[in-house]
Amino acid sequence: MSKPLLAKPILPPDFIDVSVGEAHVVRDILFKVFDCSLYELPKEKNMWEYPNPCGYKPLTQLLEDKYQSPVVITNGAKQGLSACFWALTQMNKYHLGMRSPYWALIPPLMEMHGINNLETPFDQWDNCEMDSYLCISPNNPDGYISDLKSESESMKEKGIPFIHDAVYHNRVYVPSNIPLEQYGDVQIYSASKYLGLSGLRIGWCVCPNKEFYKWIMHYMEAMTVGVSIVSQMFTYDILNRMAGYPTLTESFENQAAMALDESKRIIAQVNPEVLEVGDVVNTAGMFGFFKTGPKFDPVKSKINFISGDLFGAPGCVRMNLAFDAKTMQEIVKRLNNVA
Repeated sequence: MSKPLLAKPILPPDFIDVSVGEAHVVRDILFKVFDCSLYELPKEKNMWEYPNPCGYKPLTQLLEDKYQSPVVITNGAKQGLSACFWALTQMNKYHLGMRSPYWALIPPLMEMHGINNLETPFDQWDNCEMDSYLCISPNNPDGYISDLKSESESMKEKGIPFIHDAVYHNRVYVPSNIPLEQYGDVQIYSASKYLGLSGLRIGWCVCPNKEFYKWIMHYMEAMTVGVSIVSQMFTYDILNRMAGYPTLTESFENQAAMALDESKRIIAQVNPEVLEVGDVVNTAGMFGFFKTGPKFDPVKSKINFISGDLFGAPGCVRMNLAFDAKTMQEIVKRLNNVA
């Protein structure tokens, strides 16, 4: 099974990799709905130069108009998180609270910035030294949806910075009865998850808190002198087309959400002695986070998982469910045949 820093494992050709969070089916549907097969970049004289550290102006303007807050473009959501952690250290905040299970790459990022991971139950946070809070909602890996409004208001009353990792906070992953509002001091978004375009390496931090905006801008200039303009131009074109064609955007989101729902119905057919999937059909997000049964054997099944140990939950595995129905059926077949 994959380790946390092995983002793209090298596997035998007959293995199916469910360890990495590639939104395969989301990308397929995006390209079908918006027909990106014949896409050509516009020619701009500065497209091959160093970009502005806060982002390609048309893209940042589009996003700032949408969110009504300052925006900084990052090299994916992970860099956005890293920038937020660095910003916290500039504010003398070193004790971060977050729920468990948590995304496997967060503890290494925290360690790099000298931030302490508070292994404290949520209902005991009033009695601990927490001075900042990270909320991933829907959560990676288990799809938990937080009460963002009450949590952000509670942290604001206590003077605790609230970071919302919002990469799954959209209609592809969140049901229509959950409001998609702006919460906290900074929200982090990603083209990797919303659009399925991880190869672009594009994310964005929405910063209602101007202090976060200042420090994230400083971080981006120090680390990368901004993000590839070519990737930003492609992202701008897609998001601008989506803004101009809301009916097509709704069709894309609905089709992607239905495809994920179908994947969850398929994985629910796995033998419970292999994986205990529980109520996966009603779980948000693109992952399954399951307890392993006595007949779980990923090597014989030729499926690469990532261990729950890395998410703070030994005895579990996380698996990507964002595959087409045919691939999901093959995954279930392989798992059940070993059992």
